[in-house]
Amino acid sequence: MARNSTHTTSDSRLKIVAFAAFIVLAIVTAAWWMSHTPVKLDEHGYDVTIALYRVCNQRSSEGLQKIEEQIRELEASQATLGESHQAIMSMIATAKAGDWKNAAIACRQALEDQVKR
Repeated sequence: MARNSTHTTSDSRLKIVAFAAFIVLAIVTAAWWMSHTPVKLDEHGYDVTIALYRVCNQRSSEGLQKIEEQIRELEASQATLGESHQAIMSMIATAKAGDWKNAAIACRQALEDQVKR
């Protein structure tokens, strides 16, 4: 009985495609991980980020507005904005655009960046 060569060829092509997809996924994951720049939060920024994380998880537009008002008041009283406040404003903009999930992820990542290992 002769072996079906088309079946064997399609199996090896499938394996090659699966292996290539795995390699591409590994490269993309490594690139993303290496491109992440840790956010340094000051004490006030840390507290605000915790509150913002909760607001994003609750998808509370009212809570988001209150946090933004606090940040705007702080901006008015300070001549320069630090890295902490710029990162928070970016997270707020993401949430205001309706992307609550990614805003919460950014908050969580910023909080995790504060952990010294």
